[in-house]
Amino acid sequence: MMRALWCVAALALLLTGCSDSPGALTVAMKDMHFRQGEVHVRAGQQVTLRVVNEDGYAHAFDIDAFAIHRPLVAHETAEIIFTPEAAGQYTFYCGSPGHVAAGMTGLLIVEE
Repeated sequence: MMRALWCVAALALLLTGCSDSPGALTVAMKDMHFRQGEVHVRAGQQVTLRVVNEDGYAHAFDIDAFAIHRPLVAHETAEIIFTPEAAGQYTFYCGSPGHVAAGMTGLLIVEE
């Protein structure tokens, strides 16, 4: 019985990380904030961000350090693929007018 419980728990953990793209990290936007305020990735490894606009109005996803500037219409999902070469902390934000002032920022942490 205990072994069955461990198997179910392990399966649940594995399924938690599933998305449309294997290895994709989801960043969702809702009510003028990012649900994931911090995203951790590894330097030198390709990153796939699945950016989801859950609102009924436009947003954008921007990371200046990687020249990422992607507008998203209401309820749109976009995949952004890039490879961060250098470790560091990089701000991501919504570039729609007034959204940064409302607090729509987050942190991409690139680790060695």
